[in-house]
Amino acid sequence: MVRKKKLSPSGAKDENGEYHNAHVNLHEDELTVAGMEIGGEVFVRVRDGKIIIQRADPDEVEHDF
Repeated sequence: MVRKKKLSPSGAKDENGEYHNAHVNLHEDELTVAGMEIGGEVFVRVRDGKIIIQRADPDEVEHDF
């Protein structure tokens, strides 16, 4: 499954009117395909121009992305 998403500005603006946070909305069906659910904990990793979201299951953490 591939869907194009937009990084939406999030949080408060700084004194210059700039945002420093973003969020991505994931639909329930996307989470289901990934074996996740709304409210679940995740690990977020940034590597080589990629953002990787993985279930926060310490027994299944992949270290080599």
